[in-house]
Amino acid sequence: MNKNGFTLVELMAVISILVILSLIIVPVVDKHIKKSKEDMYNAQIENIRMAGELYFSDNVDYRPEVGDYCSISLSSLAEQNYVAENIINPKTGSNFSNLYVQIKNTGVNTNNYVYYVCPIESGCESVNQSCRWLYD
Repeated sequence: MNKNGFTLVELMAVISILVILSLIIVPVVDKHIKKSKEDMYNAQIENIRMAGELYFSDNVDYRPEVGDYCSISLSSLAEQNYVAENIINPKTGSNFSNLYVQIKNTGVNTNNYVYYVCPIESGCESVNQSCRWLYD
């Protein structure tokens, strides 16, 4: 007798091996995707912060006095070509909006400035210094 194909036991063994492999692989891949989105998000926030730093270095008249702070919106940075028009938030898939780069003159030295990326114009003064991570 000529035997063609696989038996039911062989098919069940192959299917159970595939299920076990998928139970191992899917969570690992999902974790790497989430980590890469987080890394991309952090890189974009840092690029926005550096664009604000470049803006304030090009426009020294707008720098705040000792102990004071000021902000510039992401849309203003885009209008003046410091950043791209539509920056996508990798966590949500939508455009970043209502972000501000805030510069604060700490007054430690004559020109000691700290730059933050904040979700609101009043920025880090009213939220806290870690507000750059609040915009998800």
